[in-house]
Amino acid sequence: MKLLIVLTCMISILIGVGCNSANNKQSQFDSLPADTTPKKDYSDIIFASKKDTSCGMPLSAGIGDTLHWNNKIYGFCSTQCKDAFIEKLKAEKKL
Repeated sequence: MKLLIVLTCMISILIGVGCNSANNKQSQFDSLPADTTPKKDYSDIIFASKKDTSCGMPLSAGIGDTLHWNNKIYGFCSTQCKDAFIEKLKAEKKL
């Protein structure tokens, strides 16, 4: 019986600590300044695909990098996805 009471108390304490730390993390992020980084406007570009050809993420979620290849413009969510696409082209000996 004592073991059950001790375990119940420990679980209650862990849940309380977990909830408090989650609330503290969120309040830390609430105080961050707004993102003022200028966004690139790609609205006038027709991309070869509506998705990142490396990871499949929709380009509407954001474009981190582009590549002009074979008379087409490819959009990527990040430079890492662009680099992966280039490596794939090199492996296929198309680049």
